[in-house]
Amino acid sequence: MPQISIVIPVYNTEAYLKKCLASVAAQTFTDIEIICVDDGSSDGCSQQIDAFAAGDGRVKVIHKTNGGLVSARKAGVKEARGKYIGYVDSDDWVEPEMYEKLYREALASKAELISSGYIKDGAYRTTHFDALPVGRYMGEQMEFVRERAFYHMGEMQTGMRGSLCCKLFAADRIKEVQQQVPDSISIAEDKLCMLLYLLSCRSVSIMKEAYYHYRIHGNSMINAPDADYLLRVHEISRCVSQLYGREGFTESMRLQAEIYITELLLLGINKRLGFRHRNMLWIDPYWLDAVPRGAVLVLYGAGEAGETYRRQLKGRPDIRYAGCVDFHAAEMPDVTDGRENMENRLRVRPVSALKDLIFDYIVITVKDSVKAQQIRKRLEAFCIAPEKILWMEQKELFWRYLQAEGLCGGERNDWN
Repeated sequence: MPQISIVIPVYNTEAYLKKCLASVAAQTFTDIEIICVDDGSSDGCSQQIDAFAAGDGRVKVIHKTNGGLVSARKAGVKEARGKYIGYVDSDDWVEPEMYEKLYREALASKAELISSGYIKDGAYRTTHFDALPVGRYMGEQMEFVRERAFYHMGEMQTGMRGSLCCKLFAADRIKEVQQQVPDSISIAEDKLCMLLYLLSCRSVSIMKEAYYHYRIHGNSMINAPDADYLLRVHEISRCVSQLYGREGFTESMRLQAEIYITELLLLGINKRLGFRHRNMLWIDPYWLDAVPRGAVLVLYGAGEAGETYRRQLKGRPDIRYAGCVDFHAAEMPDVTDGRENMENRLRVRPVSALKDLIFDYIVITVKDSVKAQQIRKRLEAFCIAPEKILWMEQKELFWRYLQAEGLCGGERNDWN
């Protein structure tokens, strides 16, 4: 009997699958079984995983008709024989020591859930962790964990990360919980499963280490217009609301659940509904108030946030735009703002072009504070004076209303 079963749902990720499978097979902890669930792939994934299984006796392959991510995970979990279960998405990859580290912590803590961080890999690389102190939680301390199942309200940020893929679960409990997630759920599947698990499990260990690489690419679901998006939000909202009143589900958790649904709706408006004018409620133009009149600005960042900053800047003739730079400019084509207007094309230059530009400030146009800090350090290392580097915090707009009503902020960050 293996100690760990690793479930890999596979659907049309032929370009990324080889790296994913190789990273799992290369784990330093070898007492594992690898369960690949082919969810009706129409590309070359089926052949890849069959060949993978032929070369590694720890691999089991399940071929099934397409039923979605939840049904694929259920099929894999049903066949799992391990004491613990982990998940990997087939377009991602993991560090060699991931399951050894999580397993050692599981043995030491005897916790039913081991939660670590993950690394977003794309044009930028950022690392993300649960907004809970490192430690082992059990008994009454589990209330502290559940109160952060969605958000850390005191810090107005994500609480426990919803992803199942950077965690290790007690097999008996996750098998039961996974079956409670409806196959019809097609967004926030991980969040719902995590929520159900936290309501039933008795102990959690939080690690501030990251071994899982979450790939950001153009085919990511987050980038795809979806005419059925509101129906998907309705389904997750219906499932979460059925938990109201359940033992362990507090009034604070209900507020957080409602905030979470609000966030999903805003995501739809900005990205998922296929609106021609994207990101309408994403970047608050108040950042312009922090820029002195007459200033000359360079924008850092060629992503969608950078495009939005540039559009807003056009409405301020008293502030002059000098250009856009990015450390990854060589990897990026010139981009447009999604309005199919060539006049809105944003030309991106390498950071080395700053030596030829005259400017007062460089504005970092990313929302993530961790990423912004990393960029700031790199710009300072490039001999940009710290006082010439600006970054304006862009909290989601609902946080501003909640804070005004005294529903968030000002919370202590300890549990003793």
